[in-house]
Amino acid sequence: MVWVYIALSIPVLILLLLHFLRFHFSIDVQTPASLRGSVGVSFMGFRREISVDAGRAFTAQEGENGDEDENGEPAPQSSGQDGSGTGPASDKGQRGALSIPDSWLGYFSRLKVRLQKAFIKWALDFSVWRLLVRFTLKSGKRVFGLLQPGLKSLHLGMEDVYDLGRIAAAWSVVSGTVPALNCPVQFGFTEPFNFQAKLAGGFTGLNTLIFGLLTVFSFPWIPLGTRFVHCWRDPRLSRWQRRVLLP
Repeated sequence: MVWVYIALSIPVLILLLLHFLRFHFSIDVQTPASLRGSVGVSFMGFRREISVDAGRAFTAQEGENGDEDENGEPAPQSSGQDGSGTGPASDKGQRGALSIPDSWLGYFSRLKVRLQKAFIKWALDFSVWRLLVRFTLKSGKRVFGLLQPGLKSLHLGMEDVYDLGRIAAAWSVVSGTVPALNCPVQFGFTEPFNFQAKLAGGFTGLNTLIFGLLTVFSFPWIPLGTRFVHCWRDPRLSRWQRRVLLP
C-alpha cells in the first residue's frame, strides 16, 4: 500500500515542480531607435535573467563589418580524400556481395513514383489546407493564451496638442475594449516625438506541458491520414492541379 502512495505522489510532485518553474519575458521600446529585451526563468528562490540591447548590438555589428578585411580568400578544399579530386576508392571487390532481384527493384521504383504522385495531390488538396489553416489559427490563439502578453506601461510625447488629444481619446476606447492594453498611460507635450512602451508576459512549466499535450492531441492526424490514403488510392491529378504544376 505504501508503494501505491509513493507511485501516486511522484506525478503530483512533478506537476508541482512544473508549476513553480516560471518563465517570463519583457520587451522595452523607446525612441529614438532603442529596443531592449529580456528573458528569464525562476524556480522558487532561484532566478536568472538574460537582457539584450538590440540597438547596441546592431551598432557593434556594423562596426565589426566595417573593420573586416575584404581581400581575404577562403582556403582551398580538396575534393577527394587524397587531394587528387578522384573521390573515394573504388569498391569493385564488393560488387555482387548483395544481389537484389529485379522484380523488387521495379516494385520499389513504382512505389516511389506512386508515393510522389500521392504526396503532390495531397499537398494540393483544398481540404488538407483547410484543416491546416484551422489548426494554425487555433494554435495561434493557444500560443497567446500561453504567453499571456500584456502592455505594462506606455508613454507618448508629442508637440501637437490636438493630435495628442485625438490619440488619447482613441486609446481610451481601445484600452477599454482590449484588456491586454489596459495599463498605466502617460501623455506629455514634448518637442521631439517620444514613445516608450513595455510589453511583458510569462508562463509556467505546467502551462507548457498542457500546451504541448493540447497541440499534439488537437492536430488533425486522422483527417490528414484519411486524405492521404484517398490520394494514394487515386494519385491522378485533376485538371486545375495539373495547371498549377505545369502552367
